[in-house]
Amino acid sequence: MIHQTLDDLELETLELFLDSDAVHEECHNFITAHGFLTALAICPSITPDSTWIPIVFEEKPSFSSEKEEETITSYLTRLKKDIAKELESEDDFLVPCELSMSESEDELSELQEWASGFMEGVFLTESNWFASDKEEQIAELLLPMMVASDLFDDEEIIEIRKSDKLTQSCINQIPEVVTDLFLLLRTEPEKKTHSRKPNRSKHSKKK
Repeated sequence: MIHQTLDDLELETLELFLDSDAVHEECHNFITAHGFLTALAICPSITPDSTWIPIVFEEKPSFSSEKEEETITSYLTRLKKDIAKELESEDDFLVPCELSMSESEDELSELQEWASGFMEGVFLTESNWFASDKEEQIAELLLPMMVASDLFDDEEIIEIRKSDKLTQSCINQIPEVVTDLFLLLRTEPEKKTHSRKPNRSKHSKKK
């Protein structure tokens, strides 16, 4: 079956549903889900739909009908394929939000939501991210997403975030490093017994 890219109306329908009263309060919004699915699309192993779809929803939504359930689920799986095709094209990756941090400590910017979703996808599949001789390169490339997300309080990240200029310089690299991660992980790795992973100092989903 030929893959059909989501059109603007379908994207809007999905976005509105993920922000509706039909979903759990901890359900991913569209931006967070996009980041999450980007990480899964980069990962060299395939994560079954039955594994990642419940994570997006947190709890099964109150669908109005079986048709709505099929439609929304289909939109999510097609979004994941759209992201994968964009990565495979090796064109500049388009993050679906502005590359900026929130000025308030009480709320996240869309980029922070996207990066949090991305890192959640990494944590879900981390054994496949760090199972090669390229682990140090991968960890370095993940740094901009770690800085942008609200999941880490490592000393290095805290120091970067103390400087607005350094933080902005770091997060401006995200579109490029997403493509770099895809290319790096999709080459044949050499298996290693031990691997270093980013430490999770705090890890909570935010909508």
